[in-house]
Amino acid sequence: KGKEGVTNLMTSLLDEGSANFSASDFRIAKRENGVKISYSAGKEKINGSFQVVKSQIQEGFWLLYESLNKPIFQLDKINEVKSQIEASIKIDQSNISTIASDKFNDFFFINSKLGKTVKGNLDSLLKIKRSDILKSFKKSITKNNLVIGIAGDINEELAKKYIEYVFGSLPTNDSIEPISTLPNLRNGVETFEIETPQTTVVFGQKGLSRNDEDYFSARIANYVLGGGGFQSRLYKEVREKNGLVYSIYSYLMPYESDGVIIGGFQTRNKNVDETILKVKQEWKKMKNQGISANELKEAKTYYKGSFSRNFTSTISIATLLKVVQYYDLGKDYFANRSEIIDNLKLKEINSLASRIFDEKNLFFMIVGKRNM
Repeated sequence: KGKEGVTNLMTSLLDEGSANFSASDFRIAKRENGVKISYSAGKEKINGSFQVVKSQIQEGFWLLYESLNKPIFQLDKINEVKSQIEASIKIDQSNISTIASDKFNDFFFINSKLGKTVKGNLDSLLKIKRSDILKSFKKSITKNNLVIGIAGDINEELAKKYIEYVFGSLPTNDSIEPISTLPNLRNGVETFEIETPQTTVVFGQKGLSRNDEDYFSARIANYVLGGGGFQSRLYKEVREKNGLVYSIYSYLMPYESDGVIIGGFQTRNKNVDETILKVKQEWKKMKNQGISANELKEAKTYYKGSFSRNFTSTISIATLLKVVQYYDLGKDYFANRSEIIDNLKLKEINSLASRIFDEKNLFFMIVGKRNM
């Protein structure tokens, strides 16, 4: 506690030098061998990506091995990366959309780590020592909670060989528990006043985890409500009919063991209360009336057609394979996905919508100069 941002700092340092490479040598080796390695910390998990040209595959996996097994976390690099993160935090503090998102998370996720910013804050970064980074590394970079997606011109035998080489010696950690059980979430309205001609509002309520059997039904309902861009009800009602916003949206944010529904918009200060009322009305309409047969047809067409975007590159395919494993969607997910969508029934979706969407559970974080 008090050292928020340590995991983000740790992952930012993984490719900043290892036992056999200085930070500059590591960068040169990546460039010369056509290698891309990146790591990022999220609210619940650490993500990594690795790409290498086929002719340099051995050298590429060596660099990946070094970054995960032999990082050295030099003090000068720790201070350098800290400075970069501090600069990023200061930029965030002047960005109204980021302020609104951070304030929303802080209020909405009552006493949950999900409410904390991944980067930490200026005070917490000062408190983080090299020993804290090493502790985070040993706790987080483990193999028993690891999921891997691979795509490209590599056979199964060779892939297994390199995976064992890179990840086989990592320790296990049986004490990691999911942090996304959300028994309590705030509702109502909070306001953070700053001088600005436009107010930013982030809103949300409880949703579903990704592996919930009703997740796709919720996805269809949200597509109609606020996830379908120009076709969504929120856009048509709030933007087209009333001209209150330039854009408005909602989306499902699934976590490992739970999930939330998040939305947002920007509007002139004088229109904040009217826009919030419109959102509540559309939320209530979804709860009480559900969606129409035609809306269901259009949503199904979108989700079946848009899936092909995941197959445009090896990195996107590998990412999809990782997601399917992380949320335990099953080996037959790809074969069954279209059938799952086709089998969604209007009555079942509307029954789910009546259980999930509730305007009384919505929380609105208002950042700006709200005119009462």
